[in-house]
Amino acid sequence: MGKAMAWVAALVAGASFAQAPAQPPQDSIMVRKTCDECGVVRSIRKVESQQPLESADRGSTAGLVATIPLQGGKPQVGSSSDLRRELKPPTVTWEIVVRLDDGRFRVVMLEEPGNLREDDKVKVVDGKVELRGN
Repeated sequence: MGKAMAWVAALVAGASFAQAPAQPPQDSIMVRKTCDECGVVRSIRKVESQQPLESADRGSTAGLVATIPLQGGKPQVGSSSDLRRELKPPTVTWEIVVRLDDGRFRVVMLEEPGNLREDDKVKVVDGKVELRGN
């Protein structure tokens, strides 16, 4: 009975070895890389601001200016520096608020929002907001 027991023990040991889970090669393990600057667009807001006059615009040429309409009407009188300020268009930028995956918020100012919408999955790269594929 000694040989039979040894044979059964070897068979059981071999069977348990054959059923041991195989370890996958290290290069085939899927590792999810985290993205520190990935998140979701929470808001997009248009921001208009008036540019201050540059120092060259504030020269000693300021004075009184009159505007007289050619088709009649009441003439307007005012400071030339006020008229120059009115001629400058406001600066328009877009404020994009992104809630990053780790809970932080990132505010990015862009000249144009492009095709970004609220709830888009994005990544902040070099001060710009890019759509993510996933």
